[in-house]
Amino acid sequence: MKRMAALTAILLLLSAFFAFAAGEGAPEWADAELNERGFLDEGEYVLEDPENGHWMYADQTLRIQIVRSWETPEKIRPKDYSQTFYCYTAEIWCDTEAGEGPVTLWAVPDRPGYTGKAKNVEDIAKEQGAVYAVSTDLFTARAKENKKRAGVIIRNGEILYDSATKHRPGDRPPFDTLAIYADGHVESFLPAEKRAEEYLAAGAVQVYTFGPVLVRDGEIPEEIAAKYDRNLNPMHAFGMIEPGHYIDMVCEGRLKSVTGSTGVNMETMANLMKERGCRIAVNLDGGDTAVMAFMGKQLNTVAKVKKGRKTSEVMAFGPATAEETGTP
Repeated sequence: MKRMAALTAILLLLSAFFAFAAGEGAPEWADAELNERGFLDEGEYVLEDPENGHWMYADQTLRIQIVRSWETPEKIRPKDYSQTFYCYTAEIWCDTEAGEGPVTLWAVPDRPGYTGKAKNVEDIAKEQGAVYAVSTDLFTARAKENKKRAGVIIRNGEILYDSATKHRPGDRPPFDTLAIYADGHVESFLPAEKRAEEYLAAGAVQVYTFGPVLVRDGEIPEEIAAKYDRNLNPMHAFGMIEPGHYIDMVCEGRLKSVTGSTGVNMETMANLMKERGCRIAVNLDGGDTAVMAFMGKQLNTVAKVKKGRKTSEVMAFGPATAEETGTP
């Protein structure tokens, strides 16, 4: 019995090792030789395969894999609208010890925080050499309309706004934060729980204000099912599997007669982020704002504003971004 137990333990350890090793390797649809850390030893690898819905980038400190999938989730409640939609899932690995992580790129690079000029996500990415760029929390519009409702806004380690908003469960947005720290970990707080200076003191580099929190400690908060409507919309969420390992997801919607994409409700979006392994995930601005770009090209389709709502800034990953922004 002892020998069997010992053998079983060894087999479990081996299976865990090989599962981990397989997880670090390149996907079967990519021809990239990755090292044991999941990056390249030298050079860059770029794959763009829109026909099959695959995109990938890798270098010595960054790896991004994007998959387009057609989702047809079962109804959670009998009266739910049927959901069918294209989903773009970006899985991102960063060597945080080497300083790799998300940065903010501005529509006007020499005027950080300036909201007077806005551009399309893909144009900002193309002009500034970002490998990957995505829309954020629409603070651009909120800051123009009412600075008191901008929330806590930190970009590249600089405080732009520190508005004392209230948590409004069921609202869009409820003003929960998405805080990304220099060591790669992600947190979320209610508006009244932490001020901007406290985020900075703890090492936050980017803080977005939108919400709600879709996943916390690997579970979906009860508030999602209890407080949020069942309407279908294009949606965008960002989450963390572990520090430096992220999921960024954009789901299409309002395109039923064009691509078949109906959009997604809040609870389904939370389920998708949990299924992809997120320990924490936060909803960001969706609708015509939600745009994902790879190598300066928009990937997802937007219903009314074809290139997406213009913005003064994007969250970006890529070799040129840290140099452009001066982020450590």
